[in-house]
Amino acid sequence: MSLSQPFNPKVHPQAGVFDPNVFEGSLMDPTENPEQANQIVRELTSPDVPLMPSLPSDKMFLPGGYVDQDGELHQEAHIREINGADEEAMARELRNPNVSVAKVVDLLLKRCVLEVGPHRATPQILGEMLAGDRASMMLAIRVLTFGSDWEVEEFPCRLCGKNFGTVVELDSIGEKRMDNPRVQEIDVRLRNNHTATVALLDGASQMAMIGDGNRTGPEEISIAIDRCLKRYDGKPVPLNGIAQTLSMADRRAISTAMSEAQPGPKMEEVMVTCTECGQEASYSISLLDLFR
Repeated sequence: MSLSQPFNPKVHPQAGVFDPNVFEGSLMDPTENPEQANQIVRELTSPDVPLMPSLPSDKMFLPGGYVDQDGELHQEAHIREINGADEEAMARELRNPNVSVAKVVDLLLKRCVLEVGPHRATPQILGEMLAGDRASMMLAIRVLTFGSDWEVEEFPCRLCGKNFGTVVELDSIGEKRMDNPRVQEIDVRLRNNHTATVALLDGASQMAMIGDGNRTGPEEISIAIDRCLKRYDGKPVPLNGIAQTLSMADRRAISTAMSEAQPGPKMEEVMVTCTECGQEASYSISLLDLFR
């Protein structure tokens, strides 16, 4: 086309020239804003190039929620990825012979959770948050730092007994959410028609249970019940000492109910398909496994 030929605007956009139909329904006149018109043409005529997936968000939804001192419910947390200083601190904790999931979770949350709702994430607020919300934040921090794929070189199949390599998609792990996050107590039916009203386990109670790491399972249950049991048959109970007076069956009923009502990721129901036998099975995975 010579310079003396008139410009033909009806050529298809993929040919690299302007199609006025692009602006149909728009309030913009392309002759009044040629720069904007050229930008639209460049966007339309650019080749299709695969885009990198967007980075994981540093905001996450809490499956339970934090109820602040004013009674306001907050279900969003602002987190950051793990940096070198965090990694060193975590490595020191993992070297401890009495290391526990709760201790590592507490360590990373205090370092990597920035805000809960509009509140700065202080140790006190993090301690008041439900154990399940804390686990969800831990999982979200892991995904933000490394991505949603967890590569395992040797995964033991519990069906055929062989080890196999696999990639577990962490964002496919199921999550239990609370129907009414403002109500964080449950009623547990005990023997002989008694009823216990129990608060769901929070971070501070979780850390009290662990202690120095040398407590037995029954001792941990006693601490959890003493801290969380609010009423027995509708009457307030003392803060300490009642757990040891309850029957073993009632203690077990309370402990089980508290665990089942807790929101958060279902780490005990992770589905994995064995590449050796081809069978899918459900596995229980510790949050610590994701960082080793």
